[in-house]
Amino acid sequence: MTLILKIAIALIVILGVVLGAILVPAHLQVRSVDPALPSSEQLESIRSEDGPTSVRYLLSSAQAGKTRSLAHMSFLVEWANGKAFLIDAGMSHKQALEFADLVKTLDSNLQDAKVFGTVVSLMGNDLSRIEGVGFTHLHIDHTEGVKKFCDARGSGAALLQTTSQRDLHNFNTTEGADIVANSCLQNGDLQALSLLEGDNDSNMFESPKFPGLAAVELGGHTPGSTLWVVALADRTLLFSGDITNDKHSLDHDIAKRALYSWMIVPEYIERTAQLRKWLRGLDQSENFSVIVSHDLENAHQHIKEYSSD
Repeated sequence: MTLILKIAIALIVILGVVLGAILVPAHLQVRSVDPALPSSEQLESIRSEDGPTSVRYLLSSAQAGKTRSLAHMSFLVEWANGKAFLIDAGMSHKQALEFADLVKTLDSNLQDAKVFGTVVSLMGNDLSRIEGVGFTHLHIDHTEGVKKFCDARGSGAALLQTTSQRDLHNFNTTEGADIVANSCLQNGDLQALSLLEGDNDSNMFESPKFPGLAAVELGGHTPGSTLWVVALADRTLLFSGDITNDKHSLDHDIAKRALYSWMIVPEYIERTAQLRKWLRGLDQSENFSVIVSHDLENAHQHIKEYSSD
């Protein structure tokens, strides 16, 4: 055996050990989150006369592609009294461009990103209406915008998180978790709302401050992946985060690429398969509509784009 071959084998072994040290704990952790899923009746039980009256999306950036487009959106849930709740915070302009470059290395079909604004620039003076913030999960493209949000709004908005999302992090969520944990969202007496009160038997969590809104622990994509349930008067919207990256994959039960789910973002693939089936069944009912975080066409089909006019 030549020296070069010995060195190559040694490097491969070292690389395998390093990857194993990183990936194995992450896979074990995400597999530890496997809670029961609520029934359709339980999901609809949160409907309230004082519940939200509308939901709109804020488009911060988008990348066109040959087979799919990748959009980055936040969702604004609104009540009749003007109060609002934000689902996901997007990214700053700089972070959106950097993230787009990263994603292009994983999918060469995607083009450069078009950046339309941040939650702060899109909402302007309406930002003060946001009294609560929640996340579908803590990847950086869903959390980094909290920095600009806090700079502009200051304290006064509550952070609503499930226990898994607060406590269980891996190498892909640690940065986002730190951003959220050190943000203005945990100031003062709002700490009492940082964990939702709920019915553990149905795995649904609610806050009295936001009637008609609930969180469901999902796991699968990340240990802290969360479904946000918004019960409007005529239907219930289910914000599924990144369980799938587009609605087509949910409708046709298409799993993510193995390299992605095993190496790039350690996923619990049996769980994501279960979640696709569960969400698809709900979406086929006239009472529910699933909104996938990165699918602009899917969002536009069910809700309107935010405008401060």
